[in-house]
Amino acid sequence: MNAKLKTLIVDDEPMARSFLASLLLSHAEVEVVGMVGSVAEARVFLQQETPDLVLLDMEMPGEPGLNLQHDLPPGTLTIFVTAFADYAHRAFDFGARDYLLKPVDPLRLTLALERLETPIRGQVSKALEDDIEYLVEEGRISRVPLKRILWIEASQNYTQVRLIGAKSNQLVARTMTEWEAVLPTQHFERLSRSIIVNLTRIQRVRWLSRAESFVDFTDYAQPLTLGRTAAMRLKARLKNLPPP
Repeated sequence: MNAKLKTLIVDDEPMARSFLASLLLSHAEVEVVGMVGSVAEARVFLQQETPDLVLLDMEMPGEPGLNLQHDLPPGTLTIFVTAFADYAHRAFDFGARDYLLKPVDPLRLTLALERLETPIRGQVSKALEDDIEYLVEEGRISRVPLKRILWIEASQNYTQVRLIGAKSNQLVARTMTEWEAVLPTQHFERLSRSIIVNLTRIQRVRWLSRAESFVDFTDYAQPLTLGRTAAMRLKARLKNLPPP
């Protein structure tokens, strides 16, 4: 990261703000440009400054952090920092890049910041030209062909990626929203909040009932089970695919 990552901390607890700021001192690429205690104060700050990143508490007196969504400048990234583990889906619907639980683990914060430097931030075009995707997995970066991805499934703060040739799902530090931003839409379709499939790898779909369908993939024995809404979305997309 060439320039400093200008960061705003929004948390109603002064000690929590100070703790986050102290953790960020060890990250030379980050510059804390403001610390405020409420969504209202954050709005005032954002009218004068445009941070690159907002570390945002979920639950605060007055307004929840989610209410700041429409006040963020274009391009400003968000990481939620909260004591509530069950709000992860709402945070990622918001568009957050990560979701950290209090008390914040310094290593987990480091990983969250590293994710902001991955090709997710707009450097994926060259990778896609080579049909290669970057997976940030347990702090390591690896490369796999896109054609090996069968489906991607949400898993709390992460995603589970099913690859051809892998014995188990790969746990990846990337959200569904981030996957949507980097995957070619002509080949991948998001069928629900929690499932993205590789359309080019689908061998057949077994429409068992209104409530359940099975998707079989080429070069893979285990089917993917879909609920009614996801199956209907897949059926509509397959009808609109151009002929091979």
